[in-house]
Amino acid sequence: MNTNSSRKVSFDDLVACPSCDWLHYRLIIEKGSRASCARCAHELYTRKPFSIDRTLAASLAGIILLLLSLFLPFLSLSRGSISSSISVLDAVGALWSSDMRWLGLMSLGMIALLPTVRLSLLIWVMWRLRYRLGITRFMRVAMRWVERLEPWAMAEIFMVGVVVSLVKISALATLSVGPAFFALLGVIFATSLISIFYCKDSVWTLLTTRSA
Repeated sequence: MNTNSSRKVSFDDLVACPSCDWLHYRLIIEKGSRASCARCAHELYTRKPFSIDRTLAASLAGIILLLLSLFLPFLSLSRGSISSSISVLDAVGALWSSDMRWLGLMSLGMIALLPTVRLSLLIWVMWRLRYRLGITRFMRVAMRWVERLEPWAMAEIFMVGVVVSLVKISALATLSVGPAFFALLGVIFATSLISIFYCKDSVWTLLTTRSA
């Protein structure tokens, strides 16, 4: 499978091992199988079954849950006869109205805007691939942004901070989680499913081989 032959081949027909940089010919593999490096056995690429359908379904569920988590009550706090509830957007607004505007903007971006943009682009591309609506140049641009934005969508980091805050504040007042809390947990679960179902090599093969 290595490329010791002197004949000229296209770069698109080659794949480099991310572990040892050994070059291989890109072969067509069966659904549910994977290609491994001939030198170090590192996984080169896979062909996951029903990748587009499953990724589309998980993305649709994720964006619906994300929108619910932004507007529904997230936490309720009560002490004595005083009680109040807050949503994620209320928390961002509270940061904006105080002296922590940059923290409010970063929270809004990492928790709401970037995940929404990423899921919207992913849904659009998967929808067009699923229903064979044709390939456009913007679809390739959109998928590049989907992959670039993945490390910056930090809903799970936000949840870790919330749990830490709950532990600290629980000694001062009675806390109860709202529906947005569970919706955000659902977003994290849907995001994990996307990372499992999404087959990068299969999607990019479709985007680069089919004509617009």
